[in-house]
Amino acid sequence: MDAVFFCNDDLAQGGLLAAQRLGLAVPQRLAVAGFNDLAGSDQMVPALTTVSINPQRMGQQAAQLLFKQINAGRAEPGAVRTTARLVVRGSTAAPAVRQRRAVS
Repeated sequence: MDAVFFCNDDLAQGGLLAAQRLGLAVPQRLAVAGFNDLAGSDQMVPALTTVSINPQRMGQQAAQLLFKQINAGRAEPGAVRTTARLVVRGSTAAPAVRQRRAVS
C-alpha cells in the first residue's frame, strides 16, 4: 500500500498516528490524506494533506434547495454543486521509485 485517503481529517489524523506507531514513515513509505481541512490539520507532524471544502456555502445551498421545495409544496430531486480544493502538505509526496520484484 502506498497511500491512504480518509473520509475526514479526524480519521486521517488517527491514521497518521497509527502509521507512526507501526514504524511507517509518512510520506516516504505511506502517503496520508484527509477531507474537510479541520482546524489543526496544518499543525500535525507531518502536516496533513487534505481536501478543503466550504461547509458554510454547502449549507446555504442546501437550505436554499430545501426552502424551494417547501415553497413548491413538494420535494423534488435537486443537486447542489460546490468547489473543493486540494491542500498539499507534508503527509503526501510523489511515490518513491521502487524496484519491482521478479515473480517466479
